Amino acid sequence: MEEYLQYMKTLRSQINDVEDQAANVSAEEQIHFTTIQTLQNDILSAKSMKQQLIEDIEKMLTAKGQLCSLIIEKQRKIASLDSDSTTLAQTLELIQHEKISLSSKLLEKSAYYSKVVEDLSCKLQQQQDWVKSQKHRRQMEEHDLVNNKLDEKMTESEGNISVGNCLITDNEIKESIEQAKLGSNHFKGISHVIKCACGEEYMLDLRA
Repeated sequence: MEEYLQYMKTLRSQINDVEDQAANVSAEEQIHFTTIQTLQNDILSAKSMKQQLIEDIEKMLTAKGQLCSLIIEKQRKIASLDSDSTTLAQTLELIQHEKISLSSKLLEKSAYYSKVVEDLSCKLQQQQDWVKSQKHRRQMEEHDLVNNKLDEKMTESEGNISVGNCLITDNEIKESIEQAKLGSNHFKGISHVIKCACGEEYMLDLRA
């Protein structure tokens, strides 16, 4: 009987130990489960963070590509502007040289035309002087011609008039005056006295 009791006591002690161990195992399992659950949550969070990081990296790469494209485009524009600036500078230099050349040519042309105008003015003055001289000479010649014709008329009249008919008719006087006027249209203030053989005098006044 004592052995039985001792056996039961030992068995109960073992059962208690097993229960304690089971309780400890259960507690450890709970701890492990909690730990596993936490780890799983951490893994999920890490995966989410990884996905977010991947997306951020993709966005950064996309932005980087766009930025690189923009940088390349800006560099091309800068290179084009540099080329245009160089071309414009060369063009401006050519324009300045051309301006200097044109200014020099204009000065030469101005001096040339001034000389031409001066020469033409001198020649024109000479021609005007020559024309005046020729006009004066012609007027003098015509004046002499008129006087000669008047003298001839007077001589003819004196030779044809008889002693009994000493008066010159009015028609003959008018005809002489008209002929004198036709020959002296370019003169003013020229007068001549026609004297008849009988002693009568007639004043011939020539006006243009």
